[in-house]
Amino acid sequence: MMEKESISKGGEDIGYKCSNVKKAKLQSTLAALLDDPILADVPRKPTLTDVDILTSLEFGSAIRISILKLDGTSFDVAMMNSTTIKDLKLAI
Repeated sequence: MMEKESISKGGEDIGYKCSNVKKAKLQSTLAALLDDPILADVPRKPTLTDVDILTSLEFGSAIRISILKLDGTSFDVAMMNSTTIKDLKLAI
């Protein structure tokens, strides 16, 4: 097994700095992708569950339900086809 060596320069860990650069590049790429109009329904900080449900919507194994409240406002809830009424109530 190989161990990762970190090199310190002036009290700063170079491996840590490299990791921050990679994370910044990933965040900027993700921000650019989320600005695409095709991906307008993706949340700004999507979780794995969000991405899974959106993918399932595309493949037809999930549904999007629009909830109309009595005050005239509405919101959408995306659920898997196998979701129970209990799960729907918890999501609302």
